[in-house]
Amino acid sequence: MILKKIGDNRIRKSGFEDMFFVMVMIIAFAFFFIFLNKMSGSIKEPLATGLSSAMPADSPVNVTNTMEQTDSSTTTYNKLFPFLLIGLFGFVFITGGFIMQHPIMLVVGIILLGVGVILAVVYANVYNQITNTSEMTSTTAKFPIQNAFLKYLPFVVVLLIVIIAFALLLRKSGGGGGGY
Repeated sequence: MILKKIGDNRIRKSGFEDMFFVMVMIIAFAFFFIFLNKMSGSIKEPLATGLSSAMPADSPVNVTNTMEQTDSSTTTYNKLFPFLLIGLFGFVFITGGFIMQHPIMLVVGIILLGVGVILAVVYANVYNQITNTSEMTSTTAKFPIQNAFLKYLPFVVVLLIVIIAFALLLRKSGGGGGGY
């Protein structure tokens, strides 16, 4: 019986494209929690009324207290947002060691830096336009840390690229990309 190899088991070579993944994750989490908090505020009163009317009179459950705890848990994400960034930066820093060190990667990196900064500006503008509408201002005020980071998303992206470049400079030759 001969066993055949099913797939290629080499380590994935990652690099500058991870920056785009980080940007998409940051903006996705930001929009998710802003909209979750907005919808939570919109359905809070009707849901509390419906749950209160459906509860038996002798029920020990305090619906108002439960709804307040649920509403405050969506804003807890604001305090955790810097940890999301630290985790994503750590991901990029670790995978930065797998980037190939061929000299052409410098040119590719500079091109991707420009594209990344342009995308970051677009994402930051979209976020600011959505969160500065009159319907979202009260919800947005509950997320000051997230708003500060997303206001300066292009600078965060440049910092991320500097971290990738730092990882490339510190890496010993012969690691990661190999073969050139």
